[in-house]
Amino acid sequence: MKLSKFSIIALHLLIGFLLTIFNQFATIYSVLIIIVGTYYILNNKDINNFYPIYFSIYIVGVEVLLRMAGAKVFWEFGKYSIVYFLIIGILKKRISINFPSGILWYLLLLLPGVLLVPTDQLNIWRQDISFNLSGSITLTVSAIYFFNTIINKSDLKEIFYYMSLPIIAMSIYNIFNMPDLSTYRFLPYSDAYTSGGYGPNQVSSIFGFGVGGLIVAQILKLEINNSKILDLLFIIIFSIMGLITFSRGGMLAVVISFSISISYYLFRDQKIINVISKSIILFLGLLIAWYGIIQITDGVILKRYGLVDSSSGKRFILDLTGRAEIYKADIDIFSDYIFTGVGLGQANNLRVKYGYGQSAAAHTEYSRMLAEHGILGLISLIILFLTAIYFLFIPSPFYSKFLKIFFCTLAILTMGHSAMRLAMPCFIFGFLFCKYK
Repeated sequence: MKLSKFSIIALHLLIGFLLTIFNQFATIYSVLIIIVGTYYILNNKDINNFYPIYFSIYIVGVEVLLRMAGAKVFWEFGKYSIVYFLIIGILKKRISINFPSGILWYLLLLLPGVLLVPTDQLNIWRQDISFNLSGSITLTVSAIYFFNTIINKSDLKEIFYYMSLPIIAMSIYNIFNMPDLSTYRFLPYSDAYTSGGYGPNQVSSIFGFGVGGLIVAQILKLEINNSKILDLLFIIIFSIMGLITFSRGGMLAVVISFSISISYYLFRDQKIINVISKSIILFLGLLIAWYGIIQITDGVILKRYGLVDSSSGKRFILDLTGRAEIYKADIDIFSDYIFTGVGLGQANNLRVKYGYGQSAAAHTEYSRMLAEHGILGLISLIILFLTAIYFLFIPSPFYSKFLKIFFCTLAILTMGHSAMRLAMPCFIFGFLFCKYK
């Protein structure tokens, strides 16, 4: 029996609630995703091999929720699950695999960094490699899978739909785990208490991705949940949930990505009136979300985004939650170890020596690559950006380029403020290599 979209949405509302009251359910949920995904990919007729994409984008949406709910799975469960689904899909295709060679070189140049990781503690050795290399592996496998994949409007609609389902569940989880907002004292800093008890940066990144995906769908006239009103409602809810984390990176990355891509779209679209009318409706929805969050936080959100007084404005520009200091330390490490780098994960403790004051993982993937991989990391980084630029400038229909600009820019910006902590930027970078119809 095939469930309707409304029934599946209701199921995910229930999942969000169950994760709140039943801790063990998070682990069961994780295992069920892998079992159901494997079954569907292997046993269902799927001529164009889209089930691996659907389950991978679902993993992108659910990864942070599983971490929040305390699922007893390994930390990189999200990235390895995506690699697993996509490799099954590649094997199922049974055709010669073509892929952009630059992406393969991007990964290969990072592998020598494994040789510099100390092997005296096997578990730490494994963690350093897994944490710092799994994102690059996911990005590479995604690029290989998506290369020349043809995605039409109905396929894209399903991709955005499967993306939104776990984010709907995460919204419910957050709502039930928030403090009493009527008495809560908000401060203009990232807030784990209003982020479901988890890292605000990661939570806001996923809610931001949900907002961006649904807005892009509206521009392309796709009713993700078979209802414009329901789509708009979820845009408002995801916006409120993302803003109330008080973490700016996830939301600003989506705003910047969409602004760049829609600017290109408006410049090329001949039916500019239709796009503007849709944009006005979406703007009103976002305005409702923004006004609501101002009321909920007693205006403190305005301080967080530097919109009220000069001191907050200064903080908005300069307060990078330690990212600038980590970045500077990484550049200094790169200068001292320019030929070899210090090895995967080895910059964490070195940042104490280089002035950061404590051991910390990088927030910026680009500076991490320089510090830990040296000159090979720099070359790998150049290859990654040149590959992105090349595929962005390949002649293609304007709506195709609109999607490529959005996904590519969002991936690059997310890696800039959150490194590869999430599977999201690694996976969506692959959409750059698709052909959209």
